[in-house]
Amino acid sequence: MTKDKPKTNKVDVALIKEQQKLLDKEQHKELKSNLSVEQSKKLDETDKIITKVETNLIDNENSNLDIIKNLSVDLKDILPLNKMYEGTNFKALTEYSFNNSLMLRFANKVLVYLFGKNADTIQRDNPLYFKALRDTTPSIILELMHGVIITKDCFSSPIGRNPKAINFNFNKIYRYVKKPKNVSVDISSKDYFNSKFNKAGKPTDWISFETFNNISKFILMNVEQAEADVPLLKKLKAINEFIEAGNNFLPDVQQAETISELKDCLYNLLDVSVNSNKFEILTDTLINLTDEATFKDFKKYIKSFESKSVKIKTYQAVKFDGSKVKYLQADTSENLVKQLQAV
Repeated sequence: MTKDKPKTNKVDVALIKEQQKLLDKEQHKELKSNLSVEQSKKLDETDKIITKVETNLIDNENSNLDIIKNLSVDLKDILPLNKMYEGTNFKALTEYSFNNSLMLRFANKVLVYLFGKNADTIQRDNPLYFKALRDTTPSIILELMHGVIITKDCFSSPIGRNPKAINFNFNKIYRYVKKPKNVSVDISSKDYFNSKFNKAGKPTDWISFETFNNISKFILMNVEQAEADVPLLKKLKAINEFIEAGNNFLPDVQQAETISELKDCLYNLLDVSVNSNKFEILTDTLINLTDEATFKDFKKYIKSFESKSVKIKTYQAVKFDGSKVKYLQADTSENLVKQLQAV
């Protein structure tokens, strides 16, 4: 004889949610009825402030997409890309291995220059203007390199208070996807990418500015949003965001203390890089230490040590020429400068 299975009652989830909405509405009505006149006034005032912030954020999202499309599609033929290539052997954006410093170079050399602004002062004098250019740089570069924007029916018509989206061609970038090394070999690069940025797996779709920007950083720099907060990554991002927001000069107050901390921080970060066998961070830092605008000041600084009681007896440096390593060694600043100029 078999036992009868216990009866189960199916829960109507939709009905429960609807009942909860009605309950919340009644409770909220009661909450408002108990407010004083002053509290009610302040609540309405705050609601308007939040609505204004929401409106501004929607406008910013829309504006960022307009900036990307205007500069990378409509005005691409007048972009002064030659400024980006100055001092290099590169002739195309596809030749670069992009990182944050190269993104900043593009923003300054190409975009800031295009609008007739001063790259040396814009972060200080017009931080929000610069932020708009800096924030849209990765997406502009991605479009210039791979033509991912579908110009026909380019923008969506959002319903309600939602920002518009841009028509994006995913098929144009699958070949450039590089999945992280720690991802299982059973997962293809395309499937990994779609799991992050295109969950429906559509060949084309409407995407937000944030998604466009995240895709651009992933394709160009192999950077993706961290699944969890990695402490060092979180702090490094905070520093970079602070500097890129326009705080790119030493403060007048507590400058000596700031310089001391900066020296310790740079040493510690390079030490972390070497300990992890990431020597390219060290070499990139040394090789790109100065540019045409600061090299003269750097030479003067090195020269100044010769007049001090404790002199630098030997200068040592290394320069990479393709796959060859050139070792530089000099016992005077003049010899060091001559060798640097010769490479």
